[in-house]
Amino acid sequence: MQLRHVLVPTDQSDTSRNALRAALALAGRAGAQVTVMTTLGGQAGWGDAHDADLLARRLADWVEPELARTSAPPPKIAVTFGIPGVEICRYADEHDVDLIVVGRKHRSQATRLLVGDTADAVARRSRVPCLFVPLGAGAPGHLLVAVDGSRRSLTVLRTACAFASAAGISFHAATVEPSYSDEPDALAALVPTSRSDALRAAVEQLARCGAAHEPAGLEVRRGPVVDSLLATADEIAADAIVVGYHRGGPPGVIEAGSIARRLAHSAECAVLTVPF
Repeated sequence: MQLRHVLVPTDQSDTSRNALRAALALAGRAGAQVTVMTTLGGQAGWGDAHDADLLARRLADWVEPELARTSAPPPKIAVTFGIPGVEICRYADEHDVDLIVVGRKHRSQATRLLVGDTADAVARRSRVPCLFVPLGAGAPGHLLVAVDGSRRSLTVLRTACAFASAAGISFHAATVEPSYSDEPDALAALVPTSRSDALRAAVEQLARCGAAHEPAGLEVRRGPVVDSLLATADEIAADAIVVGYHRGGPPGVIEAGSIARRLAHSAECAVLTVPF
């Protein structure tokens, strides 16, 4: 991926302001343009050009305090009307956005089912990588890239490498081998497996390609996938976890088996999703 245009959707909350700061910091490193957009929907009487101008001025005033903190070019302002999860992705498609940065709010499962979750809706629809930043987290400086034995995981690995190069940051790859309750300890100790050997070779190949920041290697773990990846992220002080994310699917159902969606809602650090 290239990092030329970063989109920051906002509802002007503290979480959105934190995401804006992270996006401006990344854009300053990469020399990218930032667009800050707001989407208003479901309110009668809004939607004409006068309303859009008024909202744009209010949004520019909200952004103004952050400009002194960054070396990035002044962000553009955009106003759209409709369903946020749809309009954000539509804008990204129509304006050649390379990365969407969204503030991530911690919501209960019941809340997500009742009122929806814009971050999840964006991740399911977006054709470009999305960085979900929780309150208190900043622009990532070290990535943990979650990979498995599939060909698609190599896309995640390459995207993470390109993102790290563009943003001037480092990354580390990790995979979780399946764990079986009846597996002898001696057999379990024979890690890495052939799958992990192939992944390690892919990581080493990326290093030979001359990434700006070479990957630190491949961490091989055993156990529950989500718990193992979160533990690894803590151990290596990762600022963000990079994971492949399947587009489509029903909204709100996080606990239904999707590792990527569970990570996106449980990680304390930021999560960068790479769409499949």
